[in-house]
Amino acid sequence: MKIKQLKNITNKIRPFVKYDPPQPRNKLLPPTYNIILSSSPKGGGKSYNCIQLLTNYENSGFISEKGEDVRMRTIWVSGGTSRSKQNSILDTLKTLHDDDRIDIEENVDNRLKQIYEEVKLERDLIDVYNVYRKTYEKFIKSKSLSNLSLDELTLLEWKDFIDPKEDPDCPKDQEGNILYHPRMIFLILDDMIGSDGFSSMKRGNFLNRLAVKSRHESDELVGMNLFFITQSFKSIPAIIRRQTDLFVLLKSASRTQILDAISEEVGSHFSKEELSSYYDDIMKIPYGSLILSIHKKEKDENRVRIGWDNIIQREEKYLV
Repeated sequence: MKIKQLKNITNKIRPFVKYDPPQPRNKLLPPTYNIILSSSPKGGGKSYNCIQLLTNYENSGFISEKGEDVRMRTIWVSGGTSRSKQNSILDTLKTLHDDDRIDIEENVDNRLKQIYEEVKLERDLIDVYNVYRKTYEKFIKSKSLSNLSLDELTLLEWKDFIDPKEDPDCPKDQEGNILYHPRMIFLILDDMIGSDGFSSMKRGNFLNRLAVKSRHESDELVGMNLFFITQSFKSIPAIIRRQTDLFVLLKSASRTQILDAISEEVGSHFSKEELSSYYDDIMKIPYGSLILSIHKKEKDENRVRIGWDNIIQREEKYLV
């Protein structure tokens, strides 16, 4: 193959500042933002596996690209079982407040939109609070009011020069902690199959759009992590499967169908031969889980896990 360089054409782009969302302090955990899909029949250990990951994230904590501590918030949405006695395992999560255990059986689309808007509103209130907080700090350090702009003085007067820590409007979590940074959100969708939330026939389906936009942040978009728990892998709309970063496979009688389906989604990183080898060995382990990551920020050595606490050292022949 002969290659000839074209004149006056370059592959370079101009410098820009790249944005990275907050990441877990424990770098061995999956990077954020992420979309996770966990599939197995009833009683296969899906919820337990999800709680294991969330507990590790809670133990880790998060840090922004500026070095700020970032708090975590878990929102657990189910079709009616989030408060059942059989789901008492949810009580172990420190970041799951009682108000965020949400059961939705009707008008799922609208309720999910409401949850999303509430998260975005909290983000906006934190941004507004930080503007005032920084303005107040500038005022305290200034030797003269002439160092402040008219907009800054107007804001200070509107807030009566109150100390930000004593501001009754400062954003707080349910425990009363002041929020200086938007929280790292984990939205868990627990066996919502059959609801209108997953309807592929519905025009403008909110969950489908959320899966596409959940990693993006702007005035109108707020970033979050999504964790889908389902009894049937194929029942999750294709648009969501194509956006998924991590696939959690637990024991299933439908081995062939599962491997065929998952191979379509992770073929860029794993061959079917490799997946079959891992799956057959791991499913011999009681409640064993094969976890595959195609997240672009995932470390290559962590792409295949047995549970969240073990990795598989891949053979050279399988590295794509």
